[in-house]
Amino acid sequence: MVTGSRVRAAKGQGGLLRDQLLDIAGQLLESGGADALTIRAVATSAGVSPPAVYLHFASKRELVHATCLRVWDSLFIELEAVSREIQDPVTALYETCVTYIAFGLRHPAQYRLVMAGEATEASRQNEEACFRYFRDKVAACLDAGVPVRSKTETARVVCAGVHGAVSLLIHQDRDVWPADSDRYVRRAASSAVHGALLTASHTFTPSMANVPQSR
Repeated sequence: MVTGSRVRAAKGQGGLLRDQLLDIAGQLLESGGADALTIRAVATSAGVSPPAVYLHFASKRELVHATCLRVWDSLFIELEAVSREIQDPVTALYETCVTYIAFGLRHPAQYRLVMAGEATEASRQNEEACFRYFRDKVAACLDAGVPVRSKTETARVVCAGVHGAVSLLIHQDRDVWPADSDRYVRRAASSAVHGALLTASHTFTPSMANVPQSR
């Protein structure tokens, strides 16, 4: 349960109260899911009246959008940090996928709301931004000589892989998640990248002849 003392914003500090409200909204979302995130619950936890929350957020939907977008903004900071020093573009794409999947698993409630829930404006903004980010990484692979027939199609395949890896788990109870989540994240990222790039220049039909055999 999220609790807090009464928040009084001094003159000119409305932005501070807004950030505090978003902190509380994020905690409610993480602990109780979308049903727990209401204007009244945020107001009660902040020690203010619901009208004080409405001064910053016109509706619950706007509050949900702001809460989700705030977390998703941190994703792009993480993506930039993880790939900034990597020279090899395929490795950079792989680490981008690892970061994306790990982010989704750390923030399942926000991920569900943005990608499959009511946060429609947050969904539009983040889906477009994420797709552009992955397409830029695929373009870097093409520039480095990786045979990619279509940057857009290949980026879609990569996005399908990482989104599927996140969605498979966040719609299940945590007690059925893989015991070694880091291994799962890295295998899923490797599958998304290498599968997409392997088929980026030609049609590839899987068969036992293409699978390494154990000895």
